[in-house]
Amino acid sequence: MLLDILQNLRAVLTPSAIFCGLAVLLVLLSSAAAGVLCTGRNHAVRRELRQLRRVGVSPDQSNMRDQYDAQYDLPPGGSTSRPIRIKAIYIHPVKSFAPIEVDRALLTKSGFMYDRCFAIAAEVVEPDLDTGARKRFWRFISQRTKPAMSLVKTELWLPHPASDPSHVLVRSGGCVVVRFPDPERPTWLTWFESLLYTWNPAIAPEVSFIAPLNLTESHLPTHDVEKTPLRPFVIHGRTAQGIDMGAVPSVAAALPKLKRFLKISDPTPFTLFKCTPDALVRTTQNLAPLKYIGSPSVHGYTDQQPVNVASLSSVHDFAQLLPKENQPLNALRFRANVWITGAPAYDEETWKRYRIVRKNDTPGAPRRARVDAVLCVVCRTSRCTMPNVDPDKGVFDADKPAADKKKGRPQPSTTLIRHRTVETGNNAAMGYMGMHCVPEDRSLDEAQEQNAGLYVAVGDEIEVLERGEHFYGSTGDDY
Repeated sequence: MLLDILQNLRAVLTPSAIFCGLAVLLVLLSSAAAGVLCTGRNHAVRRELRQLRRVGVSPDQSNMRDQYDAQYDLPPGGSTSRPIRIKAIYIHPVKSFAPIEVDRALLTKSGFMYDRCFAIAAEVVEPDLDTGARKRFWRFISQRTKPAMSLVKTELWLPHPASDPSHVLVRSGGCVVVRFPDPERPTWLTWFESLLYTWNPAIAPEVSFIAPLNLTESHLPTHDVEKTPLRPFVIHGRTAQGIDMGAVPSVAAALPKLKRFLKISDPTPFTLFKCTPDALVRTTQNLAPLKYIGSPSVHGYTDQQPVNVASLSSVHDFAQLLPKENQPLNALRFRANVWITGAPAYDEETWKRYRIVRKNDTPGAPRRARVDAVLCVVCRTSRCTMPNVDPDKGVFDADKPAADKKKGRPQPSTTLIRHRTVETGNNAAMGYMGMHCVPEDRSLDEAQEQNAGLYVAVGDEIEVLERGEHFYGSTGDDY
């Protein structure tokens, strides 16, 4: 009986029959793959982005990929014949989400264009200190309480010369794409779609959504965009304002999953705010002299100051003080805009003013002004618990616990407090690393007269114009 069956199969399974069967199977699989690709969220996002170009440096080409190299070990007080150069530039489109590395960035009065132009916030209920009554208000969320925010990736997409000016995202000036791991159990369909896009079966499916840089009537068809009100929310005790992007359908659809990914309770109101020129506010502490900057400094969702600069040699020197299990230290934990090399460790803490000398121009990029940007350095950057977040894992780091302890001490903040509390005045500071800076109007005005952008680029050199001593509040609290 079995022999008869095998003989019949042998007769049927001719080479031509096997080939036809494989062809049919291939067609079916191709049709299934095409169907998944054409109906999946990734395809929908890519279709919306077809008139834009992605801006940024790919991770495998990062200018910081050699950040742990010993060539950046320049001890404090030493001398070097090397010029001080900009090694890397980062912008953070959504406050506390993962950054975007760029080869050059447009400097504006309020900092680098697109830096911290969005913020996530949730509604909270707290008792009023005066009356004891419960009050509701919106407060921004950061990695200080939600370290998984470091795993939420951002992409910046902008129009290019061949873009269709009538396309909705072109009219919006571009968009930010936000991607994060899907918090729900993957289905075979979501897993298959992820596999088709990444060819990595181990990568979890992602959720992605588009946040336009500027709203148009296409995003809010039932609203008067020009009359869309700004809503208040709190950032570090100050009141900020922004447009509630939760009214945009693409954003609204993804916010519930983002809330679940960050482990925020379902009943909690939760949204994405967008900064606008009307939402900019004056800095109120550590003010740059008006004789240099021209007009009062303003900022959006950054922490008080428009620009942050840090030195790789300073991070190297500090990292040697950490417990061995916490070395090496990823400099990106400090979330600076500009990373420099060539200066001895902590040399940047003596700068009062510096010029960024133009060295590189990118062919085909928007025209760069024939003027060097000049910035005032106003104070050291007081650190909080955010450097304790491992940006690659989205968890807080600690050292090895002592024999009589169940938990280790948070790192690097424990070591920062011990070795980098180099000044007094800010009781909330958990050590210091990096410097806050303010652009000067003169270079911004010259660039505007040339009808060109005041761009800062990787490879540009730093010329220190003035040096002096810094301590918290030394530059005053009033213009």
